[in-house]
Amino acid sequence: MDTELDPSPDSPASRSRAGLLSWLLAAILVLALGAGGWWAWQRFAPADDAGPDLSPEALDARLLDAEQAITGLRRNQQGIDQRLTDTHARTGLLREEVLGVSQRAAILEDNLRELSAQAAEGSEALRLDEVELLLGLAQARLAVGGDIAGAIHATQLAQQALAPLTDPQYINLRQTLGQELAALRALPDDPRDLAAGELDALEATLPRLSSRAPGTPPVAADGGSRWQRLLDAIVQVRPSSSQDLISPADRATGEATLALELALARTALERRDDAGFHASLQRIDQWLQRLYADDALLRERRERLSALASQPLAPALPDQGAALQQLRDLRRGRGSAP
Repeated sequence: MDTELDPSPDSPASRSRAGLLSWLLAAILVLALGAGGWWAWQRFAPADDAGPDLSPEALDARLLDAEQAITGLRRNQQGIDQRLTDTHARTGLLREEVLGVSQRAAILEDNLRELSAQAAEGSEALRLDEVELLLGLAQARLAVGGDIAGAIHATQLAQQALAPLTDPQYINLRQTLGQELAALRALPDDPRDLAAGELDALEATLPRLSSRAPGTPPVAADGGSRWQRLLDAIVQVRPSSSQDLISPADRATGEATLALELALARTALERRDDAGFHASLQRIDQWLQRLYADDALLRERRERLSALASQPLAPALPDQGAALQQLRDLRRGRGSAP
């Protein structure tokens, strides 16, 4: 009986019970794995993945946070608006300052331009004053003293002072000034220099004439007889005349008077006094006749004095003053122009 109640392991019932048991164990294992996975997912999953909390307290807290955030945003916007307003104001001030600086710079440029123009006009006026002064000085030297060399020098200085002025309005003035300077350079030597040379030559000749008294016969030649030389030493023949100077004192007085007349002639020559110079020449000629013998040298000196007395002391000056008058007319026209 015991053998009939205990089935064998190889029977179909035993095999079915073993298969059921294995499937049950597999199901229990799957359920355990699923429960463990769900627990791990619930523990380690992020909080955001959880569903929203819809409780009134949570909603109020969220609404309060939103209002605070909006208030902060409004404050930030107001700050930004204020900064933008301040920036616009500062930009406007900077723009006005830049415009003011530009206007000041323009005013300064205008002032500098006016100062430069005034400086140029002042320099030009100064040069024109210098030219006018030099031309007036040249004309005065010619008119008063007949100083040709001084007039040429003054005109050259005026031409040099006018050279830097390159304005076309000064072309005619520069041309007229060049013509006057060329006319002055073409003038002959000053007659005063020639007359002074003649007086110097006469004074240098006087020592050769002073060794012979008036009326003294010429010295005999070396070939004359001894008796003739002895007679000439003892007997002296002089013409009887009211102009004779016999005594040595009178002769010394005449020579001093002749020297004085030469000095007076030079003085009249310096002053270009034609009447005084000619009168001195006449008195010099008279003293030459009274003091010295009438020989070839004396006659040659007297002829030269006579030719000198017929010459004028002032040179034939060209017409001067055209450049000076042209300069004055030009300046007068510029002064009357607006």
